[in-house]
Amino acid sequence: MSDAQAVPPKQHFDYRTRDARRWARIEQLCATHGIGIEQLLKDFPAFIRRRELPRFLAHTKLFEHVIDLPGCVVELGVFKGASLMTWANLMETYCPGDRFRMIYGFDHFGGLSDFAEEDGKQHNERNQGKVEGGWQAPAEIARTMVELFNEDAMIPNITRVKLVEGDLFETLPKFLDDHPGLKISLLHLDVDLYKPTKFAFERLYPLVVEGGVVVLDEYGLVPWQGETKAIDEYFADRSDRPIIRKFPFSVTPSGYFIKGQR
Repeated sequence: MSDAQAVPPKQHFDYRTRDARRWARIEQLCATHGIGIEQLLKDFPAFIRRRELPRFLAHTKLFEHVIDLPGCVVELGVFKGASLMTWANLMETYCPGDRFRMIYGFDHFGGLSDFAEEDGKQHNERNQGKVEGGWQAPAEIARTMVELFNEDAMIPNITRVKLVEGDLFETLPKFLDDHPGLKISLLHLDVDLYKPTKFAFERLYPLVVEGGVVVLDEYGLVPWQGETKAIDEYFADRSDRPIIRKFPFSVTPSGYFIKGQR
């Protein structure tokens, strides 16, 4: 094997070191040239890592499936709001005049809870956060971004995005009682664990319209077997079991399917 074909040294695959070096250089650029948060966000393609873009592109392709479908977007597991606000921006871009299509985000912002035997052991190997309280985020972040987004909507003073805060096992039944006739064009499940995934999917999947998209953030992904098991159990004895696919260019989401398509 020639030098040109040789496998790079191990340190070249150390993302943590490379990322630290990258962010340090960007911080230095910002300090040297007076680049503030406004310019960073407006020119975000120049500054984000290549690994951030695939998720955004995957979400865009998924949303394109539901542009002409009735129904709202429902996300379970908001964290800091990256996916929720992506759906909101896409809805506002592609369907600005249809104010009946809402974006709903459910979270209690306390991190992972309700571990079950089906989830396997808790651990934080490779910083995956599979522990009680893992993936916790201050609610203020999502609240603020939702508020700012609604203030900047194409049609002012009409809410596009709503957070539903609290324990999913309590908030979801009440939400459904308060929203009779709800239909869902895109359902995004990102609660990671068996019990909340099973609870939400059993109640929300029947509301997904034919041709609607179901996004499974951790399906088939080690070590999040609880989400996978909840979905597999739901379809185990059904004739409408879908083919779950993923995008080859993006790790996230790890699975999706289109209702009624096999």
